[in-house]
Amino acid sequence: MTKLLTPYIPYDAAETVQSYAARLSFFHTGQGTSRLLEDCGVRPARFAAGHHDEVAKFAAAVGEDISGLQAGTVRTYSRYNSFREEDFSRNVLSTHVRQFCPHCLREDGPPAEWRHRLIWCFLPIPICLRHRSSLVEVTPGDAADIRDAVACVGGLDVAETSTSYAEGGRHVAWLQARLSSSARHGWLDEQSIEQVLNASEMLGIVLEHGQGARPGRLSRQERSSASETGFGIYEEGADAVYGALDEIRRSASATAVHAGPLAMYGSLYDWLDRRSQLIAAGPVRDILREHILNHDAYAPGERLLGEPVAQRRLHSVISLATTLKVNRRRMSRLLQKLGLVPEGATDGESGRLVFPVEEVEQLIKDYETAIPLALVPEYIGGTQSQTLALYRAGVLPPVIPADAPGAVRRVIFARRVLDDLLSQIGELPPLDDTQHEKVLSIGEACQRHGGRAEDLTQAVLARKDGAFRLPGDARLHAVRVSVSGLAAARNSGRHVSDGP
Repeated sequence: MTKLLTPYIPYDAAETVQSYAARLSFFHTGQGTSRLLEDCGVRPARFAAGHHDEVAKFAAAVGEDISGLQAGTVRTYSRYNSFREEDFSRNVLSTHVRQFCPHCLREDGPPAEWRHRLIWCFLPIPICLRHRSSLVEVTPGDAADIRDAVACVGGLDVAETSTSYAEGGRHVAWLQARLSSSARHGWLDEQSIEQVLNASEMLGIVLEHGQGARPGRLSRQERSSASETGFGIYEEGADAVYGALDEIRRSASATAVHAGPLAMYGSLYDWLDRRSQLIAAGPVRDILREHILNHDAYAPGERLLGEPVAQRRLHSVISLATTLKVNRRRMSRLLQKLGLVPEGATDGESGRLVFPVEEVEQLIKDYETAIPLALVPEYIGGTQSQTLALYRAGVLPPVIPADAPGAVRRVIFARRVLDDLLSQIGELPPLDDTQHEKVLSIGEACQRHGGRAEDLTQAVLARKDGAFRLPGDARLHAVRVSVSGLAAARNSGRHVSDGP
């Protein structure tokens, strides 16, 4: 068994396990990390990749608790990294020295005591909260150890002069608390570190730089500032994120009818749609998806952010026109007549409008089940002239308003409107065969006593006094009006169309 190293040098929970091994090797052998690892029977390549068995051998050799060293170990795989049972993209969490704070190293003491902090491995965090300073960036692949990184930038003195003051840091403070296991935030605790950092950054980039911003063209400090902005919103929860999406959508300059979610939400949508396939994006994907479905018209089966749309929530003029097989411009004019589109709206303006399905689904159903004017007399049991009279009087309103373009060419009626008329007739009491009072049909009553059929029909359905229907029938030709009722109305000075 390998003997424990003496003197004992404790592990710092803020540093990486590779940093700890490098410190020990520098102190005990004066050489690089590989020398000490090989002396301990640990394979350097597997140790650098974070294999559990190699880290365990190292822990036993140096007298450290394995759980503590595992907490500082990043496990590398072929396409991603893993840290504390969370998966990370390589551009978020790096196992190599890519950035460092020279002021922190100065406080560590001589080079043998320099520590590569875990928080420096998170590339979206380019600032040191302790010193309110920017981190010094190291070219990828140039440094395997913190001492190599300092040498690459010209030494510690040069590195210190290259830093600048850094503002903000709320998202950095959260990450530090998360790494020290002292974070207490229910909403954020349910998400991985990468999910929080990525969502905050992308949200902030669109808010600060607009929909056309490209993250790769922003500086590290600009992206950090965006992360701070986005984190301030994201930590407040789903409702705050949804409200920020409202602001983002209002600020979009896209005006084309076919402007899609990429034009409305910019890099946030692009990230969630195309660039977050390896590592799950977290709840922000569902929040954005809900926001889009609540503002844009999507048909069932269409895919949005990787999932098929289960149910249509909104209709656009185009989708309504397609569903009803009506010319789009004609549909726009029709919706203007129905009050759903502002009067005089241009094609472009109306094309960008959407309508809740519940507000227009009845229109769709009415249109799809409509009955042409020529077939209405047979349906309601009236004559052609009676039907036309009821139509002109508004008793039977057409699906397309009478003054709308195309109404004359295609006069159709909703089946539910006609069924409602028949239902009211069905509520009239059936005529009693023993009744001796003389009754007349609506047509006969108008011929003998004057008045118009549409007025009498409305009065009969409104008052239901002195009106009956033939047993076994509930259509217009079965309506009977008592002569005494007509006479009483005339003697009291009421016209049959005056109402109750």
